[in-house]
Amino acid sequence: MFYYHGYVELELEHRWVKATPAFDLSLCERFGVLPLQFDGREDSVFQPYDRAGRRHMEYVCDRGVQADVPMADIVATFEREYPRLVEAGESAATTRFRDEAAQTHPK
Repeated sequence: MFYYHGYVELELEHRWVKATPAFDLSLCERFGVLPLQFDGREDSVFQPYDRAGRRHMEYVCDRGVQADVPMADIVATFEREYPRLVEAGESAATTRFRDEAAQTHPK
């Protein structure tokens, strides 16, 4: 469970459109998810199923639109839901997701 996953909203042609700029093509390939398409008209958020048809993403809580990242709420949620990550301190914060992905999800 990811307690926070952010995406951006862009105002294009007088409409707000959601976009998830989280994974580039190499990470999509590594994790077996389809790359997102963005046409500027339809929302582009993570698909619920991966390339193999397994469920891998479900948005279960919409926290609404924020003008800025709600850091205080994110930190409080992480302290409650990910206590080992918080206890790890700076060493966890300085890891690189791409490097970690390479170790845990070999091609």
